[in-house]
Amino acid sequence: MERAVIGVDGDCGFALLRGNLQEGEAEFQMIALPLNASQDPNRYHKTEWCNAARLAASAAYHVLKDRMKDRQISYALDPSHPDYC
Repeated sequence: MERAVIGVDGDCGFALLRGNLQEGEAEFQMIALPLNASQDPNRYHKTEWCNAARLAASAAYHVLKDRMKDRQISYALDPSHPDYC
């Protein structure tokens, strides 16, 4: 079984398989915030942004997994993921 890393880079959630973009496979999904979302610089620590980031990272993982149907892929959280501890 292979393991993808999921996290957040800028305004996208990502799933990365095999270490880096040059050698591996990757998917990115835009973080979709509501139109009335806060533009506060500290929004990255607020629930609405964290929820949207989680959804984007999860969506990227599922697209990657669907694209690589012939492989068994699990995931681990990157330090950029809102739930990383």
